[in-house]
Amino acid sequence: MKKILFMLFMLPLMGVAQVKNDAKYLAKDAVPVENGRVIFTKELEIPMNVTDIYAAVQEWANEQYAPVQEMPNHKVLSTNPEAYELTAGGEEWIVFANKFLSLDRTRVYYKLNLACYDKKVVARIFDIRYWYEEEREGGTKFSAEEWITNEWALNKKGTKLSKKSGKFRRKTIDRAEEIFNSLETFINRKAIKSMMK
Repeated sequence: MKKILFMLFMLPLMGVAQVKNDAKYLAKDAVPVENGRVIFTKELEIPMNVTDIYAAVQEWANEQYAPVQEMPNHKVLSTNPEAYELTAGGEEWIVFANKFLSLDRTRVYYKLNLACYDKKVVARIFDIRYWYEEEREGGTKFSAEEWITNEWALNKKGTKLSKKSGKFRRKTIDRAEEIFNSLETFINRKAIKSMMK
């Protein structure tokens, strides 16, 4: 009896904890939409000139987006040294759950544009698409615009993530943050080294 009462007491608390954990993903601006397109943007302040920033950005992109045989779209797509800009294409796995004899994942495609200026880089992730359960009769393909926006991934009150598309929203937001953080860390290390010379 005590165990049952304890569980009944804990259920509401567990629900509150989940909402707190999901607060970042429930925010109305967590998935930014510009002109109908999902675009994650991050402006990084870097204490370097545009030439050095572009060189660092190229080095980072060549490492992060080195071609992978199983992922043919994962590569640097274009470079424009005159405009100090490059675009990479991402093709990766997003894993939702990996348990014994059960793997829940989606293939994700996206583009990453990096525009360099004196003392800053503007990074933009866009054209995000998913290919889910491709092993099952070809799976399902959809875009971020029709799957992870507030309209699709949140309940009507905006207080819960959708059971189906909520996991895509959560993992996409996390992956965008990882990409931006990786870029920022790499370039800042280059900036520190150049200042120590």
